[in-house]
Amino acid sequence: MLRLNESRIGGVITDAFAARASPSLVSTLHAQHATMIYAGLDSDVTVTGQGSPPLRARIVVVPPEVPHATLCPGPGIVLHHDPELAPEVAAYARQSGRAVPLEGRLAARVGGALHSHRASLSRPDVLAGLACESAAWFAEEAPRHKLDTRVAGVVEALRDPDVDRRPVLAKTRLSAAHLQALFVRDVGVPIRTYLLWRRLLVAIASCVRLDNTSAAHFAGFSDLAHLSRTCRRMLGYSPTLLRREFVSA
Repeated sequence: MLRLNESRIGGVITDAFAARASPSLVSTLHAQHATMIYAGLDSDVTVTGQGSPPLRARIVVVPPEVPHATLCPGPGIVLHHDPELAPEVAAYARQSGRAVPLEGRLAARVGGALHSHRASLSRPDVLAGLACESAAWFAEEAPRHKLDTRVAGVVEALRDPDVDRRPVLAKTRLSAAHLQALFVRDVGVPIRTYLLWRRLLVAIASCVRLDNTSAAHFAGFSDLAHLSRTCRRMLGYSPTLLRREFVSA
């Protein structure tokens, strides 16, 4: 588990989720393989996408792989949920296929929890608790969705992006085209994109102990420029920001 530099920001990262509290929320256009929940504590979050009008709400949910940029001028919280390890959160978000405001009972529960813990949002344990609690609430409201067992096995194996894919894929006894179609249907991205996302997560974790160039090579990127492009496209910010804000737990 990692935490963010508490002198600047509060945050925590695990395999299943990440949570971040910040004085403001700003990201450029990007698409994450994560379910995103953005919440403004004092002001609305503005989410803009490709070809759609800006959406403004106190809490916004964005499904995995939906391109978007965010802006919240005041303090806010971002929760990232891994769509394979928290499938109910992803299933809830994917019902709309786009960014939507969180409303009703869920909005009241999430917003109430954030405000009740506002004084402690720099603490990783508090943020981790909020992420886990919110996932359980979304699970109560979400449609049930299970991965194809063959796809689930591939996903589990490919969480290590350096694994030899050939025996993993062969074990499914599916043609490459059929497996790719099932993978995109259940996971939302092609296998190659999923592996790139996993490499990016390895690079983020290694930023706490390596310089950016070394982190890029350690994670399997060809060079720092490749990591930078991927980071901006999938996260909406640069590796320089990662290195400045992350410290080891």
